[in-house]
Amino acid sequence: MKNALVLHGTSGNSHENWFPWLEKELQSRGYKVWTPDLPGAEKPNIQRYNDFIFSNKDWIFDGDSIIVGHSSGAVAILGLLQALPKDVVVNACYLVGSFRNDLEWDALKELFVEPFNFDLIKQKSRLFYFLHSDNDPYCPLSQAEYLHAKIGGDLIVLQGQKHFSVGTFGEAYRQFPYLLHLIIGDSMTQDCVIDLYTQIENNGIKIWLDGGWSVDALLEKQTRPHGDVDIVAQEKDVPALLKLLEKKGYHRVKRGDETDWNFIVGDSEARFVDFHIINLDKQGNGIYGPAEKGQMYYAEALTGKGKIGNLEIHCISPEWMVKFHTGYKLRAQDYLDVTQLCKKFGLELPEEYCNE
Repeated sequence: MKNALVLHGTSGNSHENWFPWLEKELQSRGYKVWTPDLPGAEKPNIQRYNDFIFSNKDWIFDGDSIIVGHSSGAVAILGLLQALPKDVVVNACYLVGSFRNDLEWDALKELFVEPFNFDLIKQKSRLFYFLHSDNDPYCPLSQAEYLHAKIGGDLIVLQGQKHFSVGTFGEAYRQFPYLLHLIIGDSMTQDCVIDLYTQIENNGIKIWLDGGWSVDALLEKQTRPHGDVDIVAQEKDVPALLKLLEKKGYHRVKRGDETDWNFIVGDSEARFVDFHIINLDKQGNGIYGPAEKGQMYYAEALTGKGKIGNLEIHCISPEWMVKFHTGYKLRAQDYLDVTQLCKKFGLELPEEYCNE
């Protein structure tokens, strides 16, 4: 069962800010949610917090777990992760308004009594998201940038949101829709994709859809919510694409594994566009990254056609979409995608899907 642990900040409690709202929203979407009142929160202490959390025998961390932390609660996530059992890896962690040291505040010193083992921490969650404001009055952006550099994941900087709290921003932070959409991954709707694709096409730029929306385009139906859209684009078109997307409010998202040929832009509604940049060779293959690495979208992979709503689009071919879903640890969604594609297009199910 999907489950979410939500950790509040210093001298806080489970009833302030956006915590009760997020709890209800996640519960309505099938999550089991625990938003505890952390003991001694006026002076956060990693060991005290961990002892309290692990004493709840009804709470189990597993591959369906997400952990959300605000302020010192975000820092507490790091201490919790490095104390998880050896074989436990959670699904995702969301660190809102995080920091790396005591900020010259005595109340925070016990958060940093024991150094963090970042090499261990980054192995204990499949995904990491650092959410920070460009004008946080307490936690400099440089501190989140440091943690992001150590751990990886995505660093999302939102404009003018202060400390994502009622105390710093006002009553608007009784809710936090951006965070909810980021967790659920539902902001990149069919209408959004159609609008983006149409505008890009109208500007004379050819792209191919990849990822989840490519699967749905091939199936000609939306099979699940999406938080992003993957696009394959030629390097020569990138400046024009970025200019177009910037006008629509998209900005670069810092990512631990980003490269010049694979990066993300996002907007204020938690919608993301994942760029995959290629250069076409004489055979029509899309060279992906440095040529010496030998990675490419083969020409036949770029022949796919599908539909989103009534819009016909270019996408990855079904044969290659199935191939792209092999060679890594499979998730439930991969099984759904691949079985549906194989059934519709008469393709053989890959061996690794037959063993489950």
